[in-house]
Amino acid sequence: MNIKMLSYFKVNLDCNLIENYSDTLVVLLPGIGYTGDRPLMDYSKRLASEMRYDVLSMEYGFQVARTSLNHSDEFSIVIRETREIILKALNDKYRKIVFIGKSIGTLVQTSIEEKLAKYETFNIYLTPVSETIKVGIKENSLIIAGNNDPMINNDALHKLREMSNVKFLEIEGADHSLNIKNDTMKSIDVLKKVIEAERNYLNSIK
Repeated sequence: MNIKMLSYFKVNLDCNLIENYSDTLVVLLPGIGYTGDRPLMDYSKRLASEMRYDVLSMEYGFQVARTSLNHSDEFSIVIRETREIILKALNDKYRKIVFIGKSIGTLVQTSIEEKLAKYETFNIYLTPVSETIKVGIKENSLIIAGNNDPMINNDALHKLREMSNVKFLEIEGADHSLNIKNDTMKSIDVLKKVIEAERNYLNSIK
């Protein structure tokens, strides 16, 4: 089924919900340019569905409208609309929510999770931006980042390495898309490694 609403960006949001009759909802939160059909998001969705979780794939209003995002004025709107879509998808059967955020999506999940306190929540952070680390990473989370990513600074990477209450997978040489420059085969290997880490994490919370 699809969850729909009219966006501030003057487009209709139409977010796909895969129902596998699970008590756990996996919510996919893409980046600004890294949309739901890109490899990390697409295979995360496929994995969660294969593992028989319910899966909600978000798309932001500015993405549907094919316009830019004014961070200072419009980011709070993205958070509000994402929360409204999630609340429309939630029902009494759900006990757990797993957020899988990519890039700016990791900031969205951090903001939304605080407003869903009645549910047991879990987090997978894919290539979090430095601001996400500054705001705070939740305990018992999975974080995956490359050390050649311009969107996360050295201080944030160091902080992740020092955290003892999370699982941190650092990908050597990977950029913000977790690709290895000029090496297609290694990039594919990284994608497999990421999805395997997600599978292990999702198995651990069942």
